[in-house]
Amino acid sequence: MLRIITQQADVRAELQRICDRTHDEQVLHKEATVREVLQAVKRQGDKAVLHYTAEFDKQTLKAEELRVTGSELDAAYQQVSKELLGAVRLACRQIEAFHRQRVPKSWVHFGDDEVVLGKRYTPVDRAGLYVPGGRAAYPSTVLMNAIPAHVAAVPHIVMVTPPGPGGVINPAVLVAAQEAGVQEIYRIGGAQAIAALAYGTETIPKVNVITGPGNIYVTLAKKLVYGTVGIDSLAGPSEVLVIADESANAVHVAADLLAQAEHDPMAAAILLTTDAALAKNVQVALERQLVDHPRRIDTEKAIAHYGLIVLVESLQAAAELSNEFAPEHLELEVKDPWALLPEIRHAGAIFLGYSTPEAVGDYLAGPNHTLPTSGAARYASALGVETFLKHSSIIQYSQTALQNVAGAIDVLATAEGLPSHADSVRRRIQQEE
Repeated sequence: MLRIITQQADVRAELQRICDRTHDEQVLHKEATVREVLQAVKRQGDKAVLHYTAEFDKQTLKAEELRVTGSELDAAYQQVSKELLGAVRLACRQIEAFHRQRVPKSWVHFGDDEVVLGKRYTPVDRAGLYVPGGRAAYPSTVLMNAIPAHVAAVPHIVMVTPPGPGGVINPAVLVAAQEAGVQEIYRIGGAQAIAALAYGTETIPKVNVITGPGNIYVTLAKKLVYGTVGIDSLAGPSEVLVIADESANAVHVAADLLAQAEHDPMAAAILLTTDAALAKNVQVALERQLVDHPRRIDTEKAIAHYGLIVLVESLQAAAELSNEFAPEHLELEVKDPWALLPEIRHAGAIFLGYSTPEAVGDYLAGPNHTLPTSGAARYASALGVETFLKHSSIIQYSQTALQNVAGAIDVLATAEGLPSHADSVRRRIQQEE
């Protein structure tokens, strides 16, 4: 049953425990395993990838079977319903429209002092997208990762995803990838897939940026290859925090909490409310909705370990606790969510009002659903077009402009003990004279 806490002294400790739920003592052991996988793939390429795919995913493949074929991609369209294809295409349009508003523009400023300064944005050459499998198929994750890369004009987009029985990949995932502009798809998962993208193999191309969520092994692999490649973030188990007052619908709130809890046994589902009656009603509604739930075991584990209802004195107090927790998803199910919004400083995505369940963000509202977790929203943001772009500074000085600052550069370079820095300016000035 979803616990209700009324003692404020216990609240912060419980929220911190939930925030830290991925920091278990087994992580160091798992990291050692991941390091071994990374080094093996770096040294042995396809051979190591195939070995670990057989060991971890129980799929025996040949190197030539790693890449999904054109015939498989064509067949996928015949295996999905017209309704699903229509939903995927609608989501594509919505997500692309949102991300096109976020493309940063290159700029150049010509100053009156004969100095030209600017910033130039260019996409990475290759993006690698990780799409998890196993517990479920995630065509929405394909769209949320591939479309920003496509909008950023990345010329080559590669996707990896764990194979199912017989090496088969869910047709909805394959259709979503094609609709979103992915050019190559490989049936590999886990740390070996991250290693293949980071280092390249005989079959799989090396990329510049790796994005997408995964299990703890995928997350650790991304952490360890960062620097060799760029990454989006170190995404942990999903989480939602709902702030609700007496006007909220208990059945709806319970459904939203379960919508996160069903993701994973380590998912977090938290309600902060000013109303004791609502807290009790949500508790009852949640138990009713769990009856005959298709993912009941995992969902109950998440609720038991990382589910929580907290009674607070005011919405301002709820906002303060929410800011400390910095949730991945934050729902404001209150009378006036726009009045409460200025109090919110840290959240991956904010859903306002009674008719905005977090699920609309998961699928097709437009903003990305790949979000910072485990408190990272204090400093990190959602995946976006910017993830696949880098910027270069543009600087041009005229001879006159250089003369105007030569003295200051000389002083600074001398102070730092770098005489050639000063000399590189001085020689140009003396040459002019």
